[in-house]
Amino acid sequence: MKENDVLELLKTDLGITITKRDDYFKSLLSAAKGELERKGIDIDYAVSPVDDIFLLVDYTAWTYRKRNDGLALPMNLRVRIYNRIMRNRARGDADE
Repeated sequence: MKENDVLELLKTDLGITITKRDDYFKSLLSAAKGELERKGIDIDYAVSPVDDIFLLVDYTAWTYRKRNDGLALPMNLRVRIYNRIMRNRARGDADE
């Protein structure tokens, strides 16, 4: 999957069709990817499984929608992140 495909998935999730804010959304995706990587979830657009790509898209969409609300991360995203971290540890991929 390419970066532009991931961008289009995010924009579809958000219901946005214009390209005016694409640079902003690319930066948001990059920041969310960095946050997930700091939690131990490495996402490479070319080789990551689709569920990891959708985790990134869903996490980024939540970040965009809730940027001013200060609400906690919803349970479904917390569980998906936790499960992904545990899957890495079970395979021995974690740095810990």
